[in-house]
Amino acid sequence: MKILDATIYGFGKWVDYKIDFSDATCIYGENESGKSTIQKFILFMLFGLTPKQRTFYRPKTSGKMGGKMTVLHSEIGEFRIERLDEVNNGAAACFTKDGKTYDEAWLKEQLNGMTAKTYESIFSFSALDLTEIRNMKDEDLGEVLLGIGMTGSNNIYAVEKQLDAKIGELFKPTGKKPLMNQKIESLNRISDSLQSFREVEASYREKKETVAQLEQELTQLQIEMKEEKKVAFTIEKQLHALPVIHEYHKLKKQLEDYPETIKFPENGVSRLEKWKESLLPLKSEWNIVAGHEKKYKQKIATIEQDLHAKEIGQEAKGLLDEKKRIQSQCGELKKLQTAVSHDELQLNEAMDRLHLGIQVKELASLELPFYLEKAWTQLKNENEQLKLESEQLDNEQKQLEQEKHYMNNQIKQLKESILSDSHVHELRDRLDTFKSTQLMDKLKRDAKKREEAQNKENQLASNVLIGSIIVAILLGIGAILTDYSWLYTIMLLTLVLGIGQWLMTKRTNKEFDHVLEDYHEQSGQQVTEAERREAAELLEMQEKYKSEQAALQEQLKLAHIQYIKWNEKQNLLAEREQRLEEQICRHYESHPFLKQMEMAYWPELYHHLKHVLKLIKDWQKHMDEVATLEKQLAIDQQNLERFIEKLGVTNSGEDLEEKLQTIEQIHNVQLEKRKELNYYKQLLADLKEKQRELQESMQTYETEIERLFNLAAVDTEELFYEKARQSEEKATLEKELAKTTTQHKNLLSTEGLQQFGKTMVTETELELNRQHTEESMQSLESKLEKVRENLADTKAELVAMESTESYSTSLHQFEMETEHFNQLGKEWAVLKTAKEILTETKRNYRANYLSKVIEVTTLYFKEITDGKYVQVYAPTDSSVFQVESIDNIRYTVNELSQGTIDQLYVALRLAISEIMSEKHGLPFVIDDAFVHFDSIRIKKMIAILQQVAEKQQVILFTCRQEIASAVTEMKQIDITEKVQNI
Repeated sequence: MKILDATIYGFGKWVDYKIDFSDATCIYGENESGKSTIQKFILFMLFGLTPKQRTFYRPKTSGKMGGKMTVLHSEIGEFRIERLDEVNNGAAACFTKDGKTYDEAWLKEQLNGMTAKTYESIFSFSALDLTEIRNMKDEDLGEVLLGIGMTGSNNIYAVEKQLDAKIGELFKPTGKKPLMNQKIESLNRISDSLQSFREVEASYREKKETVAQLEQELTQLQIEMKEEKKVAFTIEKQLHALPVIHEYHKLKKQLEDYPETIKFPENGVSRLEKWKESLLPLKSEWNIVAGHEKKYKQKIATIEQDLHAKEIGQEAKGLLDEKKRIQSQCGELKKLQTAVSHDELQLNEAMDRLHLGIQVKELASLELPFYLEKAWTQLKNENEQLKLESEQLDNEQKQLEQEKHYMNNQIKQLKESILSDSHVHELRDRLDTFKSTQLMDKLKRDAKKREEAQNKENQLASNVLIGSIIVAILLGIGAILTDYSWLYTIMLLTLVLGIGQWLMTKRTNKEFDHVLEDYHEQSGQQVTEAERREAAELLEMQEKYKSEQAALQEQLKLAHIQYIKWNEKQNLLAEREQRLEEQICRHYESHPFLKQMEMAYWPELYHHLKHVLKLIKDWQKHMDEVATLEKQLAIDQQNLERFIEKLGVTNSGEDLEEKLQTIEQIHNVQLEKRKELNYYKQLLADLKEKQRELQESMQTYETEIERLFNLAAVDTEELFYEKARQSEEKATLEKELAKTTTQHKNLLSTEGLQQFGKTMVTETELELNRQHTEESMQSLESKLEKVRENLADTKAELVAMESTESYSTSLHQFEMETEHFNQLGKEWAVLKTAKEILTETKRNYRANYLSKVIEVTTLYFKEITDGKYVQVYAPTDSSVFQVESIDNIRYTVNELSQGTIDQLYVALRLAISEIMSEKHGLPFVIDDAFVHFDSIRIKKMIAILQQVAEKQQVILFTCRQEIASAVTEMKQIDITEKVQNI
């Protein structure tokens, strides 16, 4: 697995920071620059942190804690790990290239169960690990290095020491301080004490059996004594109950004088009194209701005489139903009259503002089509546009005349400045002569060189001619000898080429000589540089003037064209003005009042006219509504006057509202009388209902009284009360008899009660029975006293044997000590087993991995020390780590320097990481572990790390500039400047 990049959202002092990693990366930064924080962030992304640790690394300047990291897996490929403190309690979310998302469990599966602690032990180490090893004793250093080789840290050393210490605290074959040794001695001491107590145990058991027999005999005697006391108590109760028994027989004799059964209802007298009391108020209420009935009938007759007929009431109600409408119409009429006044005022003001000299009636008949506003606006705009275009045409005319005059003046001036044709020809000849002079001077300078070249060319041409003649001769001879006709053709071509080349060379030389001769003939004409410059400037000005003249001629033609276009525009403008004037005349004919107003105000006039027409329309509408309401209200007044006259009311007022108020008052009085009539009728109906209810209630009570008489089998109230007295006396006697029976039950048993209920017992018989019972009790009491004395003596002897509690205490202590000893034994067995398992694990490690680790350690240690040490030997039971020098001399670890020990430790950690990376393949992280390395061994170490980086990713953290400078082939990241910005 390889880390490609990491982005920190917020972690410690790092906020929004991204790091790109390679196979070998060196991160340089001074102390307190955040290297350890980045290292912790890598662990956080791979394995997570506890909530407390996440709180510690929460950034001070950001509310977001977490980040993301992209890794490359050998099997899955590239995927991204993302963790946020506030999402899923810091759990990881993994995103693969195919868009799938996985959780924390999937990430642990890809890490092959690796934990943060194991990772730091195997794939990460720092100067702190070296410090721990330096603080250990020399004789233990070899065993600690072996422990690191097994687990990747020195934890196994501490665990083994703790196991030995715990086992020693629990048990040793010799000694008194271990806990189990102390328990064994204590158990032996308690066992000796228990043996002496067991000797007296036999006599103790015999006394226990005697006590049990005496207690059983004592219990039997106590039971017999209890029975005798019970008999004596019964006799005493019978003596006390004799008066009650005599009273019982007396009451029973009196009850025999009454009939066996007396028919009388239960609580008959109280029930009769109750019904009589309930019936009395009902009769009084019946009399009151009858008086009220007479009074209400008189009141109803009086009210019916004062009521009008129902038809008049209905007519009054119909008129009053129209009250709201009439009042509303009156209010609406006042509002309309006010609106009419307001409309007339606004209409007069609007007519005054127009000043058109027309009347309202004329305006009312005026029609303003919807398109008229648009037409007037177009006429206004067209008029303004024509005026504007006319002004523009005048300005264009003036501008064209000015431009034409200016161009004519310019052309005239240019004609005066242009040179004559002969003067121009003379200046051009002067320039040609100057150029020819320069060329001839150059040919003259090259004449000698050219002469030598001609000689060489002539010689070469002669040689070529001679060679071609010789070749042609040879080819001719060959053709003659071989009869090959094509050889003649080649012979001729060769001869022609040789002669042609010679002739061309001669011709070229003659032409060059002719040029030289012409130069010598013209050498009499000389032109200086100043004359040439003057001629060139004059010709340049000549060309400039001609081009300006041509341009002005073109501009003059364009101006003439513009003037023609101006005339066309002027003609079009006149035609448009003519059409506009015709349209205005047509509008004057249809709306003569427009002559009194300028065309610019016609659109506004249209809006004012529309407003005035609206005012006229509203005024006419309000006037029509006023007439309609006045007509309706007149009809309503006639109806009210007719109804009031029917009622015979003289003083009803003149106004509609006063007449309505009079009718409403009369109607309300009639309604109140009708309500009162209905009220009394209802009261009368209620009285009828009340009388019916009273009749039913009275009938109920009378029926109940009659039923009581029937139950008592009497006809009159006097006989009912006589029978009630007899029933009450008999009930009293029965109660007394029952009370006496209850007293018997309290004093005597059920059998005694039945016995005395049948026969009478004398006091003498009871006294004799009591004396006999007392004698039996005295005999039992003497026997009990003797048994108690024997039991007390035997128990005293037992109490003397048990008074010290030494035996029970010793026995309890022995049991407790035995249980505690067993617990200690279990704990000792667990620790001993753990020690054996640890030892067996170390043996298995030596058998499986130690040879590979020591072999790789030897290679790294040999390279780090530049071949000074050639072999590393693992520790045995009798020796520690040893190294062998190039001189075949062995040294133990405590004989090496501190720097060499650190180098041996680094080599061992690198070897462990390489062996373990075959299974896990995680990045190897080093944090300033080369503290005691000199510059030479630092370079060796860097070279080794670069070799390791070919198989496993390496991340080096350092604060030393020399190490950062030495890692030239690693990717370097300097975080110092970033920290300063933070």
